Amino acid sequence: MSYERPTILEVGASLLAVLGVTSVGRVAYGVVVNLGQDQWSSGARAMFLFLNTIVLIFSLFILVLAHQVRRGRQWAWIAALIMLPFTTLLGALMLLITALGGAFPLAGATVVVSSLAALLTLTVPRAVRDHFLRRPAPPGVVPARAWGSVQHPLG
Repeated sequence: MSYERPTILEVGASLLAVLGVTSVGRVAYGVVVNLGQDQWSSGARAMFLFLNTIVLIFSLFILVLAHQVRRGRQWAWIAALIMLPFTTLLGALMLLITALGGAFPLAGATVVVSSLAALLTLTVPRAVRDHFLRRPAPPGVVPARAWGSVQHPLG
């Protein structure tokens, strides 16, 4: 029996990758802009760089998740479903802060839209849920039995 990846799963993994790339680019741009300013103290600049390092690590992890979700790894799907709501909420908060500051938050809007779209794409379609939750066992794998169903060899 051949079991193929649903096309909508490819779309969800691609949206997850767009989210990761956008987040990495957003961090890189923020760091470059920050290093070009002279108004910040060295302590504030160090704290900014430290916090952006944490965001960069999470962004790179999202890229790894995108690759592993595309490969059909259930652990990556679960981790993505845990991270995406937080990414959406924090992205919306940053979007609001940037918009209230008078700037047009194109990268922030991309983060919010791609994270929300990835979350919906990886949870709503039945084909994606079935792919991760009801996959048939690979050939040669014996299905698990209930604890009480194993008979004693002597009895």
